[in-house]
Amino acid sequence: MIKRRVPLVSSLFAIAMLAIAVTANSISPTNPYRENSAAAQGGFEPKSYYRLTTQWQGDGKSLDVVNDGKNNDQLVLADTGDFSGQYWKFTPLEGGYYRLTTEWLGAGKSLDVVNDGKSNSQLILAKTGNFTGQYWKITRMGDGYYRLTTQWRGVGKSLDVVNDGKTNDQLILANTANVSGQSWKITKVK
Repeated sequence: MIKRRVPLVSSLFAIAMLAIAVTANSISPTNPYRENSAAAQGGFEPKSYYRLTTQWQGDGKSLDVVNDGKNNDQLVLADTGDFSGQYWKFTPLEGGYYRLTTEWLGAGKSLDVVNDGKSNSQLILAKTGNFTGQYWKITRMGDGYYRLTTQWRGVGKSLDVVNDGKTNDQLILANTANVSGQSWKITKVK
């Protein structure tokens, strides 16, 4: 009986190609491009609007813009309703990031992080520009939830709700942790 020998180089090449294919399709913190691709495949259509709610507060509270008749740039977790300030558009940007704007204020104002030189954790709707605080990475967490981080602050800071024991409706960029206030459900509304 003649045994056929497989050249070692061919075997190593096949193993290497399999490892590359598995890695390319994995979702992990070390492979952010796949995560962004998975988010894009999750159905974030650039012409549609979405509602953002947290696992912590549930569907009854949505990311909204304070309509105070002044600046209209403050954000809050408000009672869910049919309000254009709760309808968010995800516009794809370079590098797998997204710009978040509302139907109410349009493309001229984007979700941003205030660069105050201190905590750099306050969120605001600011004039749209080419700022890394307006580049949002959307990472699939599982169970239909996502983590939102910025290019500027990186994956170590996530969109969160302040747990103050009172209103629990203020938004902040907080240290990334496994907490339900950082788990965002993104639901298409129109």
